[in-house]
Amino acid sequence: MPGQFMDLNAPSLQGGLCRKPEDLPHGKIVPPDLVREAVARQKAKFPPEIYTPEAEERELNDFTLQYYFDYLGHEVLYRSSPEGPEVLAVGFDEMLALTRKIGPDERQALKTWMP
Repeated sequence: MPGQFMDLNAPSLQGGLCRKPEDLPHGKIVPPDLVREAVARQKAKFPPEIYTPEAEERELNDFTLQYYFDYLGHEVLYRSSPEGPEVLAVGFDEMLALTRKIGPDERQALKTWMP
């Protein structure tokens, strides 16, 4: 599904496709309406026992990260939530620096998104 949410007006794409990790969105990212609509369409296709709240959260986070980071070539370390992802680090250097500071238990709660 890469590229499904590419929007040249997305904040992360302002300034072109060659962007430094530190210039990209960090922190809690609110899913745009385009992403929320896509998740709602997916949810409508399946019964609740298939499209669980966990599946909805996973898709909301994944689609949001696609929207903001697809095509930019950086891995993203994030914490998943029902409201959208919390981006903690973008790119190898930030990810390495963060994972060196935290313990293994905290690391297990983090997820990696790759373009």
